[in-house]
Amino acid sequence: MKFGCSLEMINMRINEPGFKHKLSKSYWLEVFKYVSAVGFKGIELPYNPYSSDGIAFNMLRSGMPISKYAINTKYESITSFLELLNHSGIEEVTSVHVNANDSMLELLTSGQDPNKVFEKFEYAAEEAIEFLAEIGGKALILSPTPEIGLLDLTMGKGNSDWKPAFLSKTAQVLNKIGESAAQNGIQATIKNEFWSLVRGNEIDSLMEELDSRLVQYSPDLAHLEIAYADSVDTVTKYKDRLNFVHFSDTNFEDFENNYKKTNPELPIVGPQRVFCDLGDGKVNLPEVYKVLENSGYDGWVICESKKTLNVYRAFLKMRWYIDNVLIKS
Repeated sequence: MKFGCSLEMINMRINEPGFKHKLSKSYWLEVFKYVSAVGFKGIELPYNPYSSDGIAFNMLRSGMPISKYAINTKYESITSFLELLNHSGIEEVTSVHVNANDSMLELLTSGQDPNKVFEKFEYAAEEAIEFLAEIGGKALILSPTPEIGLLDLTMGKGNSDWKPAFLSKTAQVLNKIGESAAQNGIQATIKNEFWSLVRGNEIDSLMEELDSRLVQYSPDLAHLEIAYADSVDTVTKYKDRLNFVHFSDTNFEDFENNYKKTNPELPIVGPQRVFCDLGDGKVNLPEVYKVLENSGYDGWVICESKKTLNVYRAFLKMRWYIDNVLIKS
């Protein structure tokens, strides 16, 4: 079992103290060194080729390595970027994360038909596969549906029975992406956000429609917890289909049903902080680790302190938690 780190924990979606520094290349050069300093040799990157949405535009123009275009313009080339990571002490980009919600936001922001979301999602995935093949990455992590809140506003207008057909089409697209990934030596795998159509235990019906040879499962533990799914039971159930398990944490109770709203990770009513630093929440991470160890899991565990309030401190806390709690559990 190997521990990696997701750079998606760096919150580029809100303005906060020091946000302008995050837009600079120098910030990311420092981040790579800190990631290496705490012992992570593999990193997962968010991947978004679109830029019509204002937030996506900010990320694209920053030093954030969020797409082939961003890397080629800020780091000269993918080869140069990998050499930079290696020089910093990071050995590989293990995986990238493509989110169907980014595809929907691109359509809505640019005034396009939201029914093109599958086409946009597939395009983003194909570009990510090309990137992974070039940089030597191993997995394409997919968030399979946009937010329920956005889907209700678009697909749900005048159509109360849209979900079964949408999920069926989702499965077809995921299998197609999985086949394309496999042809390039990449493993496709899906995540389960608390705000998606496959939240919590609702992932089960989608998993039944997916080709297990082409698409595996990458449970995100904080998202499972928020959706009232038992992480230990879920990981045990899918122990033979797991890849790139995401260790994250939360203390959040979704009393206000934010999962049904737009921007569910930024509540405006009730508790405001959805995620917490790894080890500070209520997810039973040690027991999940034991399940993985006992089942012989030898893949990557991607650690993430989502939307942490202090990135540098979170890196240190993650390493301490891995060494002193998880491994000793």
